[in-house]
Amino acid sequence: MALKQNQANRISDNFALVLGLAIGLGLLRRRGRLMVAESCTGGLAGHWITVIAGSSRWFDGGVISYANAVKQELLGVQSETLRQQGAVSVETASEMALGVLDQHRRLPSGPVKHVPESLFAFSITGIAGPQGGQPAKPVGTVCFAWAGPQGVRTEQRLFSGDRVEIQRQAAAWAMAGLFDVLCRTKAPGA
Repeated sequence: MALKQNQANRISDNFALVLGLAIGLGLLRRRGRLMVAESCTGGLAGHWITVIAGSSRWFDGGVISYANAVKQELLGVQSETLRQQGAVSVETASEMALGVLDQHRRLPSGPVKHVPESLFAFSITGIAGPQGGQPAKPVGTVCFAWAGPQGVRTEQRLFSGDRVEIQRQAAAWAMAGLFDVLCRTKAPGA
């Protein structure tokens, strides 16, 4: 992955902008569209994406699913998954990404035809702190999922720092993960 753990500790807005631009170019090259599902980051990744002028050409929106009820009702996360694995788990992250991808597929086409091969999503769920950590899932535990034409990939990371630093690291990690997925996905006609 392009972003190493120690680099994630020093996320600047400029870095996020460059990463967002790279994602945008990758999505445009693949005629792709993106939606996100964020929990502990509270919409930060979506914010960084929409700071980019013209991002509406490839970004459709997102769901901030801070509460479990929102994860269930809007994203289709199963109550069994939340009960057995918890809100902060790769299983929940996977269901969040698949849920927002499903919502994406239901969008009316409008000016852009949405085809399954061009839809991408990522999700973020974690414990930004300062409370909420437990021995098995300390503060800084964040789970991710990236969904697209090649299926779903999940990952769990442990970030350090205060609440804002953890949120920034998590949002950047999710975006870097999407860039990695795009690099591994062939563009039409390639």
